[in-house]
Amino acid sequence: MSFERARGGKLVYLGEYRQAVEVLTQAIELEPDDADIYINRGAAYAALAEYELAIADYDQAIELEPDNVTAYNNRGLAYASRGDYESALRDYEQAMELGPRNAVIYNNRGVVYEAQGDQDRALADYNRALELDPEYAAAYYTRGTYHAKRGDNERAIADYDQAINFNHKLVAAYYSRGVALGLQGHYEQALADFEKYLDLAPRASNREQVEAIVRSLRKE
Repeated sequence: MSFERARGGKLVYLGEYRQAVEVLTQAIELEPDDADIYINRGAAYAALAEYELAIADYDQAIELEPDNVTAYNNRGLAYASRGDYESALRDYEQAMELGPRNAVIYNNRGVVYEAQGDQDRALADYNRALELDPEYAAAYYTRGTYHAKRGDNERAIADYDQAINFNHKLVAAYYSRGVALGLQGHYEQALADFEKYLDLAPRASNREQVEAIVRSLRKE
């Protein structure tokens, strides 16, 4: 493994996506047949919302390793992010054939089904993801959001509780649980969640809005 490959992967993990692209491009020049480098650079491009470039990298990874589950799953995510749900579903189906017990793929496919309005299939996929991995925080979060959208705040809160239990730094879960708790009239608990959200996400795009909610709850 080259230094550039290792450093590029670390930069992706740290969220330094633009720098990661530069370093991983150097790594590809040194190791052009390493599918994992393309997958990592694709992840960096996707995080920068440059989905066409991400898809091109996943294409190359799949050409190098046709049985690479991560490449199909990640390409599915990129397609879904740009609204191409049919292509996303095809990639998730392929990923499932290669990794039938991969909870992440079921959760991701559930998100696409929900975006398409297929609520029954979405919930079935979230449930299946949690059957495969009962400690999968992201699936509890997505299922909680599913319930919240339908006004079932009790179930939503229960799922957000589990999401936070298994991942104390899942920022979105604190915000979403705060909203659900507020709607249920549990204002002190909601305040605690919004404060935690602000603490964990100091650069959140909705920071001013959440700060206003916090001020209002403190007055109450």
